[in-house]
Amino acid sequence: MKRVSYLSVLFLPLFLGIFQPSLWGQCGFGVEISVTPEAPQQVYCVYDTVKLSVEGSFDHYQWYVNYDGSANLTPIDGATEASLQLPIGEYGFGYFFVELTRDSCTEVLPPVLLDSWVFNFPAIEHSPQSVYCKGDSTIISNAFGSYAFYQWYKDGAAIPGANGPQYVVRESGTYVLEVAPLQCPLLMLSSGVGPTFSFSGPAVPVITEEDGVLMASSGPNFQWYLNGEAIPEATGAAYQPVESGTYTVVVTDGSTCVPRSAPFFFQLTSVGEPIWALDFQLFPNPAREMLNVKGPAGERYSLRLLTAAGKEVLRQQHAGAGPLLQLPLGNLPEGAYICQIHYKGEAANYRVIVAKH
Repeated sequence: MKRVSYLSVLFLPLFLGIFQPSLWGQCGFGVEISVTPEAPQQVYCVYDTVKLSVEGSFDHYQWYVNYDGSANLTPIDGATEASLQLPIGEYGFGYFFVELTRDSCTEVLPPVLLDSWVFNFPAIEHSPQSVYCKGDSTIISNAFGSYAFYQWYKDGAAIPGANGPQYVVRESGTYVLEVAPLQCPLLMLSSGVGPTFSFSGPAVPVITEEDGVLMASSGPNFQWYLNGEAIPEATGAAYQPVESGTYTVVVTDGSTCVPRSAPFFFQLTSVGEPIWALDFQLFPNPAREMLNVKGPAGERYSLRLLTAAGKEVLRQQHAGAGPLLQLPLGNLPEGAYICQIHYKGEAANYRVIVAKH
């Protein structure tokens, strides 16, 4: 992770041979360059600023730098004070010298070598697959190394809470990772151009219940299932259950993505039915050719006969004359139906079986 400071090993002995004893110590100043703050092996983060200084009073100061430890010194513009503030990021690394003059004697102090951390940019590990169905997911992760901080981005915007080495992708977009190294936690490194994923097809449907009717989100095409078996003609967004059990719905839009809802358990019960529901009798049940509905004498009410898929097949009004309302069933196929009676501004549901044999 760190830049290797091999130049100090190769060139510093050469430098020592050049400058000793002609420059170093010839004036006997007896001072050396101080470094603040000090870092292990004088290796800093690129955002650090280091202060170099010498003690004592001198007539003239000049700071120099080079990158090979040789005798070829480059003066630093304006660096003519007893101290020098060095932004590490402007140099990366280097040998820093100071030339001191007092009473017409000039001496160059031995250099200090300052270095900086160099890091690899993060890389994202991900599946080669880039196209998924809505409701699917894929994992993207930091490919190597550990960091002090992680931040995932989608389409250039930071994802709230996405601050770990992995992220579960569920939405279309381009993903990028930024990290902060352990050694330099204020330095943010980006993975650059990230992988792009596309999620298509209908969304995973969600089943809700409203007044005894099951409703499905998503679409546009639906197929309802009861206990894992497809319900004939139950192909709408709404379904009126006629049996207790576990219901699911599958939606399609013509693509290859066919998501299925989570199971929804429905219990057919009279709980919540109007108190007048017991005042009505439906017979015979099972019925063949005719269904008789007996309600309160002289009262007006209406009813609808629905298939298991919630499709209306009959509608009748009772005007209040006579105790019975008769529904002809001769043209209806066998199966389970719902007779929905509307009375006094409320509705009650009754299960009816049509059996031809």
